[in-house]
Amino acid sequence: MKYMRHALLGVAVIGICTGMVQSGPAAWADSQKRPILHEFIEQVSADHPALKAAEAALAAARARAKGQSRPIYNPEIEVGYEDGAEVTKEIGLSQTFDWSGKRKARTLVGRAGIDAAEASYAIAKKALLSDILEALSEYQTASSLLDVAERREDLSRQFLDLAARRHKAGEMPQAELLTARLALAEARAAKNEAMLVLSSAEERLAAISGQDRDVWPRLTGAPLHTVIVPETTDYERLPELRLAQAQSEIARARIRVAKSERMPDPTVGVRVGEEGSSSLVGLSASIPIPIRNSYRDQVDAAGSDFLEVQQNYYAENRRVRARYDASLKRYLAASQAWSLWQDQGAEPLKEQRLLLGKLLDARQIGAIDYLIQLNQTFATEEASVELNGRLWNAWFDWQDAGATVEEWLETIQ
Repeated sequence: MKYMRHALLGVAVIGICTGMVQSGPAAWADSQKRPILHEFIEQVSADHPALKAAEAALAAARARAKGQSRPIYNPEIEVGYEDGAEVTKEIGLSQTFDWSGKRKARTLVGRAGIDAAEASYAIAKKALLSDILEALSEYQTASSLLDVAERREDLSRQFLDLAARRHKAGEMPQAELLTARLALAEARAAKNEAMLVLSSAEERLAAISGQDRDVWPRLTGAPLHTVIVPETTDYERLPELRLAQAQSEIARARIRVAKSERMPDPTVGVRVGEEGSSSLVGLSASIPIPIRNSYRDQVDAAGSDFLEVQQNYYAENRRVRARYDASLKRYLAASQAWSLWQDQGAEPLKEQRLLLGKLLDARQIGAIDYLIQLNQTFATEEASVELNGRLWNAWFDWQDAGATVEEWLETIQ
């Protein structure tokens, strides 16, 4: 865990909670109404059905464990009455004793069941947090793409107005005017598509969070500047492997239960009474004889169940390790790509659009060349937005694989 804490200390808390990239009164007003990320996550998870269901399952496992740890046999009381040559009255008390260790074996099953339920709860919680964060990332990416599409439509409309004036003045041929109109139609179609994508992303976010908001938390910048990659990873602490291990322990304990069921437990009783004018005192003892059913099949079945669960543990171990390593590689690749974009591609886009406008005004480039190069700048900007979205999704996927989503959220409070 130490390596992860060190890595998380490098979190770029830059504007993750609110839109810090803005400035001025509008930014201040927006920050007052925009929910802070960790507070939003706490609100959503506080009453979420998925966590409530996991909590109920955990409570049920604890109740079952408590019941399985209690004594198996209760004492029995017997009352007898016989009206024959002499009237006989008697009352007796009997108790079966757990000499075979049934209670201890069942207690082990209950304890392992609690471990399994706790691991299931941890899985449910981290999955919920990851789903919320990924939905936020998807929504933010879709919102940013809509902003790009709106700017593209605005510039296309301005260009069409310019083209119409030049065509009227006889300075632009009809073909280029038609091209300008097609460019505006294409920009509007792209905007409509971006609106549909945003609507779907907002629908997913509302479904997961159970809230309907006009303003959602923002994820700005990049999650980490650097990541300290550990030499060794403690995979066994991951809830998926803890669940698989607990299920293995449950199956192992059930073998002990099955074996204890094969061993009969004795019953001892004592009774007192009267027969006519005489007092009676009696003792009894009994023990089942496992002749017709030795319960050997149940032991064999429990053993096979254990082998099955054990193999499932080995398979889950491979899957968890592979996912963790692969998600880390994906995040590092996305982080490197984003860093390269920040260093080389971010600023030139604005400069290129300004330069294209100046070249067009100076009539150094034609309408078609202008549109081709302008659309290329927007395509590049869209690619950068999608790249940032993939970066966040890769980060959340790695956090989920390493079960460190909650720790990361604590660092941004």
